[in-house]
Amino acid sequence: MKKYLVLWWMAQTPYAAIFENQVGAEAAASVRNALMVSLSGKDVRVDSVQDFYRRDGTGKPMPAEWRDLLNVRMPWAKREAI
Repeated sequence: MKKYLVLWWMAQTPYAAIFENQVGAEAAASVRNALMVSLSGKDVRVDSVQDFYRRDGTGKPMPAEWRDLLNVRMPWAKREAI
């Protein structure tokens, strides 16, 4: 079953909501200029991250971009053998 995590910031405070319905998640992300993370699978795999603040020429949200992550620690991320 697919789920959608919507993340947004308001007055310097982060907020999050989980949706099971894609249309509802997109509507919530659109009005808040939020990030929408599509999740699937039993082991929770990230399928996509859309940025509803950044849009293309047709108004569709663009894929989120990673920036300056050199010093960010993600304790939940699995480490791969080198």
